[in-house]
Amino acid sequence: MPPSVPMILRVAAAQAGLRADVFVSRELPAVSRTRIRQKIQMGESLLNGHRYSTSTHLRAGDEISLPLRRLPEGGTAPQFLILFEDGQLLAVNKPAGVASHPMGKRQSGTVVQFARIRYAAMIRESLARGDMGFYPSLVNRLDVFTSGIVILALTGPVHKAMQAMVVQRLVAREYIALVEGRVENDEGVVDLPIGPDAASRVRLKKACRADGKESVTRYAVVERLPGHTLLRITPLTGRQHQIRVHLAAIGHPVLGDLLYKDESLFLAALEPGAAPPLRHWLHARRASFLHPVTGAPVVIEAPIPPDLDLIVRRMRVPGAGAPGAGAPPVCPPP
Repeated sequence: MPPSVPMILRVAAAQAGLRADVFVSRELPAVSRTRIRQKIQMGESLLNGHRYSTSTHLRAGDEISLPLRRLPEGGTAPQFLILFEDGQLLAVNKPAGVASHPMGKRQSGTVVQFARIRYAAMIRESLARGDMGFYPSLVNRLDVFTSGIVILALTGPVHKAMQAMVVQRLVAREYIALVEGRVENDEGVVDLPIGPDAASRVRLKKACRADGKESVTRYAVVERLPGHTLLRITPLTGRQHQIRVHLAAIGHPVLGDLLYKDESLFLAALEPGAAPPLRHWLHARRASFLHPVTGAPVVIEAPIPPDLDLIVRRMRVPGAGAPGAGAPPVCPPP
């Protein structure tokens, strides 16, 4: 594991009086509050060089250090198709089976590792100056078995600006999904709050629940196929597993999504000697927003993976098609 380099956060006069955990969470919106609290409670994060509690009220000029950043590892970087790159932002096409960031047993070959090895020299220069301003960080992330666009901000200010744009719903995202069953309405909205699935044996599984967080997903039918429907998905919020949870909630789980179709199948696939879970038919294909630095429109597109396209080709039968004249094909016709 490469050595950790602490991030230094300084408390401005306008921030005096805030609880320490609230201050850090506001400064680092991409880092979960759970992770922040753990680092404070374990003494990994220091206030003016000393241990402190999450409830400590801060004063102007206080400095908090958090060991979040690591020097880039050496070796060969994983390779991804670059969709956009301009020195401020990087977007890549993540294949299914690859993690967006190190997690569990997937500590290498991630999108984050790719970016930090790609920009290793610039990261080291930034760390040597002590400003730590240049450090690639995820703007969005995809589930391991979902493919498509992952965007990273290359500097701290750009990351903060992009996170604010995401919260304000100024980053439009479009997915394409093949779901089980025939979706009758040509378009619709799923507006169901999402929270942890308390009844599940899978820790990360989510469920629609009244006390969950606001979650809204729009969908439109692209093509009806035998026993399945191809949908264009626009998530208006960004909850974990949101699209998968919402589509399963309306009776149309994503093809290949064992976790939200039948949890027992997912757990069986994790047993020793079992075949690993196959990818599900969900792809992040388009993102658009105004560049946080230049203000210019940015449109990023990721082509449909050949394996997903092949599934649709094999399902097509004469007479099946998309509703609405002039609807653009998502997968090229055979």
